[in-house]
Amino acid sequence: MEPVFFRVTGARETGAVVPSLIYRYFESRIGSKTGSSRGVGLVSFSGVLMVRVLCLLVATMLSGTCSALEIQRVAACSGVVLRLRGDFRDGDYARFKSQFRKTDVVIGLDLSSAGGDFEEGVQIANLAHEKKLSVYVAEECISVCAFVFFAATKRYLGPDSRIGVHSISNSRDIEDLSSMRLTLKLARLSAKLGVPKSAIGKLVTTRPSNITYLDAADLSGLDTSVGNPYHYRRPEKSSGAAEEQQQSCSG
Repeated sequence: MEPVFFRVTGARETGAVVPSLIYRYFESRIGSKTGSSRGVGLVSFSGVLMVRVLCLLVATMLSGTCSALEIQRVAACSGVVLRLRGDFRDGDYARFKSQFRKTDVVIGLDLSSAGGDFEEGVQIANLAHEKKLSVYVAEECISVCAFVFFAATKRYLGPDSRIGVHSISNSRDIEDLSSMRLTLKLARLSAKLGVPKSAIGKLVTTRPSNITYLDAADLSGLDTSVGNPYHYRRPEKSSGAAEEQQQSCSG
């Protein structure tokens, strides 16, 4: 079933959503890839199952591989926070969705990820938007993780957090015609979320092998706040990085 939030409509309806300069830039790149293949149609949204986003290049260089997504339930004063660490892999959306079948109310996400499987990340973003979750990025949120951040009802960052974007590659980590068209569609959808033009420009102009981080102006346009909004009832296990000290529920 096609996700409601990330439904792709016709070009006539959505074409004006992306700033015209960005649209023309990316259309010119698509045109250069098309050449004489005039019979190539737009990739359908269901075809995104075959599309994968590059794992963060730097993370790959450092670790040699992408880490699987870890989902941890953390009790907060007003509900449960899902603490997500690692990269989106096949099957992670089903695991994520199952967290909402439990009795405790999920109020938000504490998220750090270098990206990963595009389809899984998009579905997680869709559900986060549907559930009106707040999202706190503790460290870095790259690639499709940024779409989860964009889809949140409220967005929060740690003092040293970074949001990174780039265009999409296919399952072989190559930017082909289909993945370029998908990048353009996601740019339109990001605009519908209220993502500022400057951030969308960075998304579509950054090649899949590179990363561009959003700056203070981009984040200001996203109505982003600094600080962890969640007050945890019990301490988290250390992830190796400095965690913010949370006040008690009574405090």
